[in-house]
Amino acid sequence: MSTNRIGTTARNSANISSQLEQITFNSIRKAIPDKIIISACLEAHHQYRCRVITPILTVLHMVLAAIWPEESFNASWQLLWSSAVGRYPELAGRCPSPASVTKARYRLPLAVWQELFDWTCDKIKIFSDPFAKWKGHRIVLLDGTCVSMPDTADLFKQFGTNTGYNGRGKYPLARMVTVCLANTMAIIDYTLGCYTESEDSLAFKLFGKLEKSDLLVADRRFAAAHYYARYRSMGLEFLTRIHQCTKMSGIKRICSYGNSDFIGWLKINPVYLRKNPALPTRVMVRFIQTTFRIRGRRTVVWLATSLLDGQKYPACEIAQIYASRWRIETLFHQTKINMGADVLRSRRAEAIRKEIVARLIAVNIVRMIMLESAANSGVQPLRLSFAYTVRAIIGFAPALAAEPQWKLTIIYKAMLCEIAAHLVPERPGRIEPRAIRRETKHYPSLKTTRAQWRAAYAA
Repeated sequence: MSTNRIGTTARNSANISSQLEQITFNSIRKAIPDKIIISACLEAHHQYRCRVITPILTVLHMVLAAIWPEESFNASWQLLWSSAVGRYPELAGRCPSPASVTKARYRLPLAVWQELFDWTCDKIKIFSDPFAKWKGHRIVLLDGTCVSMPDTADLFKQFGTNTGYNGRGKYPLARMVTVCLANTMAIIDYTLGCYTESEDSLAFKLFGKLEKSDLLVADRRFAAAHYYARYRSMGLEFLTRIHQCTKMSGIKRICSYGNSDFIGWLKINPVYLRKNPALPTRVMVRFIQTTFRIRGRRTVVWLATSLLDGQKYPACEIAQIYASRWRIETLFHQTKINMGADVLRSRRAEAIRKEIVARLIAVNIVRMIMLESAANSGVQPLRLSFAYTVRAIIGFAPALAAEPQWKLTIIYKAMLCEIAAHLVPERPGRIEPRAIRRETKHYPSLKTTRAQWRAAYAA
């Protein structure tokens, strides 16, 4: 990434929008330049008037809302405005109302956000090229998760919710499937659907963004013979655990590299052949037995892959690659916890989609800065701390807003150097329990809405 320009050139203008654009969040302005935001508006055919809150400010505001620890749209805007008033005291008392800021977010259509997301994905793939490949294959991780949102009737209708032993869920849930690069954790693409839509159907919408010869690493949800045939028809390699219903004793060995490493035919269920006659009746798969520590216990598992050459692709290396699958769970943690996407705040379906894509753009921007830091310092990008990078972006923002133009490049390089200096320990095979150590508050659950409670217990 070029370091010639950061932020915008100072202008002798009393226009509020010009003053805000000049200093707002310059620590990420190279990762998502102003001209790209304007270009996205043109590509989406979004026409806008000259207002105080321009599309550039709206995008920066939403990205900051994802990064800022208060996880609030209003808090991020107040922060941006306070920073501007500190630089231009004549703006004091002229802050746009929260309703004006909300309307600015509403005016920017989803198509603009999608254009920006596509641009960041294309950009981060370029930065990831030096780190992404293994034996000529990009290692791509695939998995899904769910996000929650306010309990409005419109969102329940659009996304639905879970049902189980305890009845219908209290809040709407959306299902999100993501693909990312294993060696850089850069997001390639995502899709968002209602809770009742399966991860399988959502996942196949994403494969158009993958390249031929990509190695797709996924869990058992995406492990079945008919899936393997579809992966191969698209030119993709695959690596998964075998499906829980697969019986290894019924698979005939064609070629054997050892007792725990062989190639065999996997038959496709006739049900799927009737649904899709174009599928072959069977698919050739390599099976590898290995041992992982799962939930504290050493567990013997079988892996299934399309990498059939035992000499070029040793079984021990394939097992290590599958062990990296947990990194996408770490990505979900960073997106949902660090970027506040676990519980969304918007109250309309389109606004929910904007909020999700804005947070994913923020993740890719942080990763882009980490990759630039790693390339400049000669370290592996996964050794850099995501949490510290977010803190550095926030911490360096005031200096990059207040210092003169000639000094911004020096400050930006210092930020990259600081990011590279904070390394995390190597943690191969890292997993975390999906459980809470202790309750967050010693209060009973609220069974109604807060408005209903106030109406019932008001003095």
